[in-house]
This record gives sequence, structure tokens and C-alpha cells, in this order.
Amino acid sequence: MLMYEYKAGREFVGRLDYESDLLLSLTEFIRGKGITAGTVSVIGACKKAKVAYYNQLEKKYYDLVFDKPMEIISCTGNISLLNGQPMLHLHIALSDEEGKVFGGHLIEGTKIFAGEFYIRELIGPELQRKKDELTGLNLWE
Repeated sequence: MLMYEYKAGREFVGRLDYESDLLLSLTEFIRGKGITAGTVSVIGACKKAKVAYYNQLEKKYYDLVFDKPMEIISCTGNISLLNGQPMLHLHIALSDEEGKVFGGHLIEGTKIFAGEFYIRELIGPELQRKKDELTGLNLWE
């Protein structure tokens, strides 16, 4: 098991712009604030969503597109460094008009209808990601 200890840093609460890209907007925000480690939570609704599913056997992501209005039931994840740059690792759960829930790894392409975020910066050791040969994923080292 890999484990580091952190202290809480700055905390941010905000509203996302209408039709902004969820992942790109939050990435721009954290980089602008110089946040290199932290936690993220988002709720709201989107006009369309794009997520990815990781096939463990093939070690490959597959995109899933929901080209319709969806509720963001939960979007949660973390901030760490990949190749020296702050990056977000977020998973999202979405529901449709019938209450069916879908989810996956958030990627570029989710357009916001209305969204609110909470970001907590963590102060402590650098949290770097590196390609893990066993899983094929960029994991903390």
C-alpha cells in the first residue's frame, strides 16, 4: 500500500459557466491556482456527457457519449501531477430522465448546463503519477 499524509490547504467553492467543458474548466482553474494535490467534488447537470470505460484486459479506454441532458449525481476525484503538470482524475455518475444511472472516467467533452464545484487543496509531498506496467494506468508512485 502507498500512503502519504497531507494537511488541508485552501478550499474553493464555485459555479461552472454554462456550456463550459467540465474537465477543461476545472483543469484550467487548478493550474491557475497552482494546486498540485487535492480533492474535487462536482454536482449539477450537463447538456451532454463524455466518459471513458477502461477495459482491464485490453488496457485500453473506450469512450461513451451521452448526447442528451443528464444530472450530475456525483463527480469526485483528485488532483496530482502527471509529467510535472497538475491533472484531474475524476469519475462521474450521471442520471437520465428515467433515473437510470451511468458513469465512468470523466474526459473532455462534457458540456455544463449548471454546475457547482468544491476543491480542497492538500499540502504535503508531491503526488506524481507514472505509467504502471501491470495495469497500464498512470498511478501514484
